[in-house]
Amino acid sequence: MADPVLFTVWSPAETVLTEKKSEFIANAFPCETEEDAAALIASVRERHRDARHVCFAYSAAFGQRTRQSDDGEPSGTAGVPILNLIRQNGLCNVCVTVTRYFGGILLGAPGLVRAYSAAARDALAAAGRAAYSAVARYRLPLAYGEYEKIRTLIEKHGGEPEKADFAERVVLTYAVGEDGAPALLSLLSEVSGGKLIPEPLGTERVKRKLS
Repeated sequence: MADPVLFTVWSPAETVLTEKKSEFIANAFPCETEEDAAALIASVRERHRDARHVCFAYSAAFGQRTRQSDDGEPSGTAGVPILNLIRQNGLCNVCVTVTRYFGGILLGAPGLVRAYSAAARDALAAAGRAAYSAVARYRLPLAYGEYEKIRTLIEKHGGEPEKADFAERVVLTYAVGEDGAPALLSLLSEVSGGKLIPEPLGTERVKRKLS
């Protein structure tokens, strides 16, 4: 069974929301590990040392590690709404912080939930959306006379030549979507009478921006 498609944000983004004189500065960051998230949160705290609250939520390790914090706001009014928004958008490997500069007017619990949710939503929208796709890599030794033909064939059928080492033979490294790998392997075998046998180098998740 193929791995499920996983979604994240494409790039860091910052937005600002003002609600009853309180300023909510929201930041969305790509992050893969809890250590990444902790460093990002610490950097926001350092930049906003005089802020009343720096609330956050993150989903790291492809959704296996999550955490949220209200940072002094009433329980459940900041970190939980931010984390819920991350989950509702089906995102992983993302950290969202919302820094609040208090404007002197109390918002009440419902108002805080709305403000933190709206601020986080704006930042996530500004960060853009990306998807992780499973990619398989192969190493393929070729004769010099085969190189251009096979490279073109791989590109034409959904593969991506990544590098070529030229020595006694050409050693081509290429990547292809995991779903399309078997068909390309079969085609290479067919056109070469079974002589071209790519060596698998493993698979990984690659992040690609969504339009």
